[in-house]
Amino acid sequence: MKVKVSPSIFPVGAIIAFLLLPVAAPASMPIMPLSDIKAGMKGEWHTVVSGQRIDTFPMQVVGIARNFIGPKRPVIICKGLDPANILTGPVAGMSGSPVFIHGKLIGAYAYGFFLPKKQDIFGVTPIEQMLEVESNYPPAPATEGWAQGNMAGGPEWLSGPAADGAPSLPDLQSAMRPLPTPLFVSGVPAAVLARFSSRLAALGLQVMQAPSGPAPAMDMDTNLQPGSAVSGVLMSGDFDFAGTGTVTWRDGNRILAFGHPFLEGGPEEMPMAPAEIITVVQSYLESFKLPNIGPIIGTIYQDRLTGIAGEIGRKPRTTHVEVHLQAPGGKTRTFQGEMFQNPMISPMLTAITLFGSFYATVEARQQRTIFLKTTLTVPGYKPVELSDAASGMSGGFDLAIRQMMLYAALLNNPCKFPDVASLTFDARQADGEKASWLQSLDIDQNIAAPGDTLHAVIGLRNYHGEPSAIPVSVPIPPDLQPGQVQLFVGDADAALRMDEPPPVPPQSFAQVLDRLRLTRSHQDICVKLVEMTPGLAVEGTNLPDLPPSVMAQFQSPNATEQIPTLSRVTLWETNLPVAGTFSGEMTLPVRIK
Repeated sequence: MKVKVSPSIFPVGAIIAFLLLPVAAPASMPIMPLSDIKAGMKGEWHTVVSGQRIDTFPMQVVGIARNFIGPKRPVIICKGLDPANILTGPVAGMSGSPVFIHGKLIGAYAYGFFLPKKQDIFGVTPIEQMLEVESNYPPAPATEGWAQGNMAGGPEWLSGPAADGAPSLPDLQSAMRPLPTPLFVSGVPAAVLARFSSRLAALGLQVMQAPSGPAPAMDMDTNLQPGSAVSGVLMSGDFDFAGTGTVTWRDGNRILAFGHPFLEGGPEEMPMAPAEIITVVQSYLESFKLPNIGPIIGTIYQDRLTGIAGEIGRKPRTTHVEVHLQAPGGKTRTFQGEMFQNPMISPMLTAITLFGSFYATVEARQQRTIFLKTTLTVPGYKPVELSDAASGMSGGFDLAIRQMMLYAALLNNPCKFPDVASLTFDARQADGEKASWLQSLDIDQNIAAPGDTLHAVIGLRNYHGEPSAIPVSVPIPPDLQPGQVQLFVGDADAALRMDEPPPVPPQSFAQVLDRLRLTRSHQDICVKLVEMTPGLAVEGTNLPDLPPSVMAQFQSPNATEQIPTLSRVTLWETNLPVAGTFSGEMTLPVRIK
């Protein structure tokens, strides 16, 4: 089925709804069990090397390597016979290409032996193991039989040379690896990706910049077949992130692809799209397919050791991301996209999107101050609204990293994975570095009585060295017992360190959101009156300044649960905004008589 997408004719929502309709598919194809596969058998494999046309290439079975990717996980070792394949070697993006013998599917082209170029050696994940991903049934008996060494005709891979000039098992295991599934990115400047390169690598993501995404009006065949190019879409819109492989198997609207993991995420809700191949880029280090990504037509719902499983027509659950960026002149630019929900990847995508939006303006490359308002919505809960600010040449990156950490904490909370419906960033840029540093803290008295008011003066110095002073009145609680308290003045990071850290995790998702709402802005001066007094943390809530009898009851050896203790309590707090950002901290003791 070919679909011409033209936004000028249909509303976007109608287009998406139409694309997600199930399409006709052939009945499940016949498969050849692993027990029937012998060395020397010849067959073919199917893949796309240009556009969306599925081409056929000859191959021959060399042998079977048992326990190759794990216990009871054999791989069929094959060699390509086409001269073009021998030249390119394994190609990133061919993962999942279906391999057939006598018209029966044996598995997915999934592993490559990248070192030799005079032969094309590749590994095929048996289709029986891939079907486990789709059906969640136990491993096929034939696979178990091979793993125990009982398969008739199956060669034993030893440390010496193998038949037909194939590498030995140690050579295979040291040099053969899953075909890469590069994460192709468009809309993100190279300098932005460079700032996140180490973090992306730590997540196991191989990122490449390339054109992707359909043109406003284009022909795209959305009827995926074995051999078709298919993409897992991490983000679509003004910023595109997608990894492309090949469909191995289809039954109705369900597909299997890749033959190895994509992100190793297990159960997923990742948007799925068809792709067309612009060309195969040949490289001595690593050849790869250069794709264009089509419209979303379904969902990848499993990402496992032996492949990914998806369903055409199933609408994925995504988070709508918007960035509204107001330049100093008043002009506002808007960037938006749909992001898949993953506790490890989504926070990184959020940071790249935000920093990429800052970097996309000329103003973002000058000395500037950025003021940010973040609005996060989760169905069934009141929206979370946060504010922050950053200044200097690294201000945009600092803001992006802070948002990444906050979002990661939310998605990895101990209560439940939230279905975040939308994430909106309203950013305003101002010329110059509007920053202030704490220089002094003075109080009118260091001995006070309950009910008194302390009068403090906070001394600041700005980026240009100009001094300023901010007065603040600090009330002493009338019921405060004699002893010593501390007057604290500090920035958002210092205030967080001064807070009594919650010794126990939140007990409900509502508490998770409440704690997130307490996040302070780096535009504010935090002023706190703190008392060093014992307390307890019960069911995620801090209970300071408890009577000794209550403390003794909770801490009794006969108590059914050991309750964490607190060491200090905030008696009073206020936050004073400044013109730009604020940093620094000071603490003064005050004796209560």
